[in-house]
Amino acid sequence: MTTKETLLQEINQSPEALLQEVLSFLVFTRNTRYVQHQKPIWQVAQEIMADVPDEILNQLPIDGSSQHDHYIYGTPKR
Repeated sequence: MTTKETLLQEINQSPEALLQEVLSFLVFTRNTRYVQHQKPIWQVAQEIMADVPDEILNQLPIDGSSQHDHYIYGTPKR
């Protein structure tokens, strides 16, 4: 018996609530593991930031990576 046939047999014996969970998991897994053409994270960030005006970007701290605790939690700068 193939995997697909075994799955179909199990599907026929399973309650609807379980099938909904399994379907959600299957769709999530397929979309995250088997999508071959996902954009790199830096490309996504560039697209998100594309519409931000330069005057706003110029207000961002230049030491954000080294002082992230200060900007996130309000701790004193090092």
